[in-house]
Amino acid sequence: MIGRVALVVHSGSPRSVELASNLEGWLEERGVKVVEEKPELVLALGGDGTMLRAARTAHKEDALVLGVNFGSLGYLPEVEAGDEVKALEQVFDGAHGIEERMMLLCHCGQQQYVGLNEVLVERSSRHRLVRLAVKIGGEHLSAFNADGIIVATPTGSTAYALSAGGPIVDPRAACLLVVPVSPHMIFSRPMVLHPDQVVEILVDEEGQGAALSLDGALGCDLDPGARIEVRRHPRPLKLVKLSGPAFIERLRAKLNLPDQT
Repeated sequence: MIGRVALVVHSGSPRSVELASNLEGWLEERGVKVVEEKPELVLALGGDGTMLRAARTAHKEDALVLGVNFGSLGYLPEVEAGDEVKALEQVFDGAHGIEERMMLLCHCGQQQYVGLNEVLVERSSRHRLVRLAVKIGGEHLSAFNADGIIVATPTGSTAYALSAGGPIVDPRAACLLVVPVSPHMIFSRPMVLHPDQVVEILVDEEGQGAALSLDGALGCDLDPGARIEVRRHPRPLKLVKLSGPAFIERLRAKLNLPDQT
């Protein structure tokens, strides 16, 4: 029985804030503590951005994560707003599944970051490209003059990597994606790698600096000569799965794909 729940709320959404207040009372009536530390379940109330924040919290605590969608797209949240109580009752009754999602571990100098969707190394100047050398498994692939390089998980294949021309990957698959962002060269194809590969990105020592971000957050500046290493995190995220739409159905609905005629 889950007894400790953390709420991650989109503070800019009045509906999310109101629901968080209502759920606190509902949870406490059932003897469930709403906590900030050591949760067993992390509940995200918002859109994909809120879900990404909740995923980092849940992964750090090795807790389950469940999202309630108040956003416009919502690939990641499992539950639509209005169905949250029914969903929580299912979870508390044990009538749910768990889907593991690959996480990324990123090293930059002495710093270590964890992300669910992608690692992005991009130009720090609006008017200049950045030159980035990419190694895979210790082997040199190429140096890219580009807006940036994305290393994404299957979950992240429908995020920024998709906008940059990457493939759509079933989130249950085990692989890494390397996607150049607007490269100024003939070779611009995304690559699909074995999940145990290690991707190194090196910022040209004689060129411009760059910027590092994970899931659109956790950014830092990168000096010329900086080296970033990205690999699969040894521990996956534990995502609550209910009887909602599966990946293909969700994808079709979110991308507004035409029905069969």
